[in-house]
Amino acid sequence: MSNSLAIAAVTSTLRYVLDQALQQPHAGQVGGAGVTLLRPAELSSVDLEEAPGINVYCYQVTPNHAWNLTDLPTRRSDASFVQRPVAALDLHYLVSCVGLEPQIVPQRLLGRVVVALAATSVFTRDLVAAARDAYGGETDTSFLTESDLVSEVELVKLSPTPLSLEELSKLWGVLDTPYVLSLAYQATVVLIAADVTPRVALPVRRRVLSVAAAGPPRLESVDPPAAGPGDTLVLRGSQLLGPVTAVRLGRASLAPASGATNAELRVLLDDSVSAGLHALHVLHTAAAGPGGVPPTRTVASSNALPLLVRPEVTVAGATASEVALTVAPPLREGQRASVVLGRLDGAGERSFVLPPVAGDEAPLDTLVLPRAEIPDGRWLVRVQVDGIESLPELVGDVYGAPELTLP
Repeated sequence: MSNSLAIAAVTSTLRYVLDQALQQPHAGQVGGAGVTLLRPAELSSVDLEEAPGINVYCYQVTPNHAWNLTDLPTRRSDASFVQRPVAALDLHYLVSCVGLEPQIVPQRLLGRVVVALAATSVFTRDLVAAARDAYGGETDTSFLTESDLVSEVELVKLSPTPLSLEELSKLWGVLDTPYVLSLAYQATVVLIAADVTPRVALPVRRRVLSVAAAGPPRLESVDPPAAGPGDTLVLRGSQLLGPVTAVRLGRASLAPASGATNAELRVLLDDSVSAGLHALHVLHTAAAGPGGVPPTRTVASSNALPLLVRPEVTVAGATASEVALTVAPPLREGQRASVVLGRLDGAGERSFVLPPVAGDEAPLDTLVLPRAEIPDGRWLVRVQVDGIESLPELVGDVYGAPELTLP
């Protein structure tokens, strides 16, 4: 792949091809003609008698959608790079010829352009290197010595682009200059890679194969489908037991209770499982190291079933300046909580949106509300974590707990 100088290197290679074509002996040679890299509007200021020539101008850059999809995905789930991101581009050039019209100079030069670019429709690595060496010693283009287009995996190819009279009219209208005899060309594909270092996985030292007569574990149901800390989940299915069996919920891994069978597992939901909607899996693991010691590897995984983990909130206490609430399970990195207080002794509601837990903070099990913003009275407390709301308790026939009483 190429670095960010690839676009400039392609332009310089195109200039080099045309410059070499003008220097070769040919019929109808135009003396003193050269190759420039000017905006078309600047050509009107050129003395055509003293400086006839060919002008190369990159007027448009478009993404190459076919190549832009070849490097996906570029990141892992933790945002680290799997490979270097690559931008694939097509470059569109306007090659204009200027000179004295009575001597038909523009048409003579255009003939040289057509022949040269038809003969050199692929920019080989030798050609790119020759252009870099030719212009890398000049002051204005010394940066070309840092270009690595020569090592690009795909060779740049050049082809003429036919433009209708309407397209030409619009193009020269955008350039805001009188028309000059020109041809359009497209250079494809230019691959520019980001200057990042992907994280490479460690090599595999030893391959271990395991063969089992039964298939992978399969989950059929989880009861209850919505639970909270301290609840026991009952998982039913087939082939649930493995060498070592674990239940994966988000980032947490839970061990089943004793008495597990191939058809049923029971697992206690503890505070290691954060509130939210999780995909529940049963994993079978086995030791991968010599002699049956860690590290372990996953040998089988079940299908996933959804499980809703509700947060639970209790009133820890209140002072003259703040109200403290205890939430379980604790909030972890990136989780956002909001507290809703609804009046039990009248109409009214107060809500508080708390900032998300930062990555360097420990799990947060206490929420603090400003006492000054809560009027006196009896309030029903509810908490919402990542869109999942706690379930209030019934007192008689109505929801009445957990209750916050002020003062």
